[in-house]
Amino acid sequence: MIAGIAGFLGLAAATDAIMSRRQAVEQAGPPKVLDQGWSDGMRELFYYTSQGSQLLPYVFLRALEQPLSDKPFLDPAHIAELGFLPADKPSQLNPDGLPIGFVKDPRPAGTMGPMVGMTCAACHTADIEANGVRIRIDGGAAAADYQLFMKRLSRALDNTLADPAKFQRFAGRLVGVDPKQVRPALEATAAEIRRLEAASWTPVPYGRGRLDAFGHILNAVVADALGEPANFRMPDAPVSYPFLWTTPAQRYVQWNGVAGNPLGRNLGEVLGVFGHTSFANGNPAAFSSSALADNLVALEDWVADLKPPPWPEKELGKVDAAKAKRGAELFKANCAGCHGGPEYRFTPAADTEGGRQWLAVSMVDIAKVKTDPKMLTNFTGRFARPGLLGPLVANAPHLSDGQVPAGAALLAAVTVITENSLRAQGITGDARKQWYGWRFAPGSSTPQSGWLTPASYKAGPLAGVWATGPFLHNGSVPTIYDLLSPEDERPARFYVGSKQLDTQKLGFVSSPDSLPEKEREGLFLFDTNLAGNSNRGHSFPDPSVAKLSPDDRYAIIEYLKILEGPDVRRH
Repeated sequence: MIAGIAGFLGLAAATDAIMSRRQAVEQAGPPKVLDQGWSDGMRELFYYTSQGSQLLPYVFLRALEQPLSDKPFLDPAHIAELGFLPADKPSQLNPDGLPIGFVKDPRPAGTMGPMVGMTCAACHTADIEANGVRIRIDGGAAAADYQLFMKRLSRALDNTLADPAKFQRFAGRLVGVDPKQVRPALEATAAEIRRLEAASWTPVPYGRGRLDAFGHILNAVVADALGEPANFRMPDAPVSYPFLWTTPAQRYVQWNGVAGNPLGRNLGEVLGVFGHTSFANGNPAAFSSSALADNLVALEDWVADLKPPPWPEKELGKVDAAKAKRGAELFKANCAGCHGGPEYRFTPAADTEGGRQWLAVSMVDIAKVKTDPKMLTNFTGRFARPGLLGPLVANAPHLSDGQVPAGAALLAAVTVITENSLRAQGITGDARKQWYGWRFAPGSSTPQSGWLTPASYKAGPLAGVWATGPFLHNGSVPTIYDLLSPEDERPARFYVGSKQLDTQKLGFVSSPDSLPEKEREGLFLFDTNLAGNSNRGHSFPDPSVAKLSPDDRYAIIEYLKILEGPDVRRH
């Protein structure tokens, strides 16, 4: 306990030190947009369509100042320092210029009006830089620092309450709000954000581009919504934000493959990023959430049109065709067995209603891939008191004290909430199946489930992977070259947070000495020796049999720049 408090105080001190600095943001015009299959209008819809996340009152976030200055919390330089992307410009869907992935909920909520929350785009949109050019990667892995964001937000709210001048400026920006209601509402908001920030603390910080998504989702459902605080577990198994292209066509998604249908997966995701759940005193027919199911279906459909980002030769350099040809042979021999390739494997037509086929992504047993197991063990080994969900998980395995697998409780809750939402909107028959993404076995009315045993990590398709470092599920390897190297040659410590692409090794520049001085502040030191951060495993080919030479690794890298994605719409 004392060690935990000391770690917390140490993190707070480090955060205060970071707060005293400001990293300049130089955004000369909009980024270059690659051909990923989206129009400008589709991109805006993805950025600014609410999924039902509700973090705090919209007017509060707009009026809030930074913790230690009178500058707006939403100042683009501050937002960029937290790893999120400032808006390129105000737009019809985003008239107030909120950061990408932040959006006003369309429903009124309380005396302070609508809430503001996050969309998928907050964590799945990235900018990369090379040769002085900024390039937008839609569906890519964001560099957002979730824990730092929550720390700053909590500190900003608390400081506004404590500083009379700060509070007066804040209240003066709230147009049309009863002044008598401001402080009580702000106190309630600050208390909730303080709770969320404390619940996100871990002894090993996530850093840039990582989040323990399942840890937060499970806590939100089986601890907070159930009113069972004993079910809370520290969310200490962060994983990298995965890229989104091809995911609507994959048979299994999530790093552990436990999501088998898109609607249930996306609804659960909302609950992990500030969605709210009501279990209505144990009446399943009245279970509900703040998730907007119709918008989630639309978001999934938009992402189905998203293509992997093509390698932009003009900006990043011409691909060596001869080297890439040799890399294609090496990829087929060493990588395609798990990750697939141009001849992508699809599920049998007989497995799904209507003969629909999905990308047959490989689920690789942890005993084979041997990467850090913490994310898997945290999920499969987590049990919870079912509380009001007891009748819905009666057939699940029970421990002697009545606890059930937390994942089973989550699945039960999400299933009932989803069905209630569909029923309330009159979505039945084929329309219901369409909302579930047609993930049904022939003749079944129950959506297909995800992968459960043995404990495995997903080996998804790699088209566009060049723009998505760091690598492995926990972001523990900075470049693809390092990933293709023997374990003992991989960096044990490196920095994350740079947007500068390493075009030779494929990844982001991870050494401060290789960056301009103005870009060195705000970097996060990733230590692979800490719990959950191991860079071991994924040693293919088997090093006891053969090793990839440096030339082999660079050949595979050259091929990965041009690796084409599957034609998912054809299936």
